[in-house]
Amino acid sequence: MPVKTTTLATEPALVQQHKLTLATNTGTDNKEQALSATILTYGATLTHLTSPDRWNQPQDVVLGFDHWQDYIAQAQPGALNPYFGSIIGPTASRIANATFQLESTHARNSSTTTTTATAASPSQEATHVLQVSNGLDCHHGGPKGFDKQHWTTVDINQEETSVTLEWVSPHGDYGYPGRLVSRVQYKLTSQGELAIEFSAQLQEGKEGAQDMTSMDLHSTIVSLTNHAYWNLDGVLNPSEDQAGQLQSLLVETQSTPEVTTNNDDDKVAVVKNPCTVKGHTLWLSTSTLVELGNKHPVPTGVLLDVTQTPELHIQKELLDFTGAETHPASKNKALGHGLDLIPGGCGYDHVFALDGTDATHTTPTPVSDVGIQAYWPRTPHVATLYSPRSGIRLDLSTSEPAIVLYAAGYLDKASLPRTKSNILDIPSNPLVISPAAATFMPTVAGGDEGKIRIEAEFDKFAGFCLEPIRFPDAIHHRDWAGMVTLHRDQVYRQRSVYKFSSE
Repeated sequence: MPVKTTTLATEPALVQQHKLTLATNTGTDNKEQALSATILTYGATLTHLTSPDRWNQPQDVVLGFDHWQDYIAQAQPGALNPYFGSIIGPTASRIANATFQLESTHARNSSTTTTTATAASPSQEATHVLQVSNGLDCHHGGPKGFDKQHWTTVDINQEETSVTLEWVSPHGDYGYPGRLVSRVQYKLTSQGELAIEFSAQLQEGKEGAQDMTSMDLHSTIVSLTNHAYWNLDGVLNPSEDQAGQLQSLLVETQSTPEVTTNNDDDKVAVVKNPCTVKGHTLWLSTSTLVELGNKHPVPTGVLLDVTQTPELHIQKELLDFTGAETHPASKNKALGHGLDLIPGGCGYDHVFALDGTDATHTTPTPVSDVGIQAYWPRTPHVATLYSPRSGIRLDLSTSEPAIVLYAAGYLDKASLPRTKSNILDIPSNPLVISPAAATFMPTVAGGDEGKIRIEAEFDKFAGFCLEPIRFPDAIHHRDWAGMVTLHRDQVYRQRSVYKFSSE
């Protein structure tokens, strides 16, 4: 079956794992290949995405853990929570000072096009206080956001190779008004695509209207995204140089990457595979940056064209990823230069504005006209991420008005337990990308009976996030608030398509 479901736990909550697998025909040799995605109901998390490389070998291209319990453990207070592959909500990114005001139903219905009429008076607004989770702000939905909830499986479609999960957040949940029913569908297509589609809608809760004001029932804020970290080299894919050094590394265990030998009967050589995206290239459809404050990293309300802004002249080379969309992805700008030179030492953590243009809709949409459905159903091509080493290419199309680039600058390998690993039986080694690397493996492991455990090492710059999103902190900006303000008679929608191929 295209979708296989495994129950991992039933107490204290039901935890399931769904593995979606679909044959594709997108490789350079036109041979049938397989794309697979694994979804954990906790956090509606994408734990694995396996795509064939240019040698038709499967590569897992998302950062994550070996054990499902570690996704829960890393979300506990005091632990490093990288949000690996999880759904972020009710609001992705920051809400400044963890508070916001919503216009009442009366004010919304009586507003006109004039500036005076659209400005709600203090008596027509209610202040909602959220839980602080980063500095002074509510970040990624707060300390108990959607990434830390046990989502319910509501549909498994074998014909479409899809699974749909649902989370219902009650009115007042950690300060968010309204009973919000959110759904996410993960779907594979025969074109080598992973499509992630969101919907959210307000419903009257079982608490009854007497427990909610009319304002709470009729409006809330929502902005969802998936927080996958991509590494298109393959997180368990040692480079040719690493493979060539393994024989000497077994003797000189102080070298890098670290190699140890277990004391069990199998005598498995453990190879630490330090992941990095410094060799990846990136293309973006936009050069418009959402300006963030220097001391308080929330939007100032200003959009900057990095190619035309004098004060960004020094950073133009680092922030401008535009260029010809038609040339091979290997010709796009490499990430490594910017990762090393972006001020602060943590690489990219930037928000770019998108205008919704595509081949059939070439006129940019004014930001003030972007509503709760953003550019949906249009999903223009907005980004291309590429690994020259594996040949895997990711093309992102989305209905969202912005995209966050995050280069995993705050990951710390010392704080992440049991990251992904795989025991390779030699000489069969499906995760090595070239014959050059494969020839070293039998020698290192001791012949046909040898084994090697590859353990992914996730430190700074190990992965790269492409997060389709509404503008961060949009509720605090008049021209942007409409893209995150959901009224009861509306449906929030988002569709993002990640297309995988090789070249």
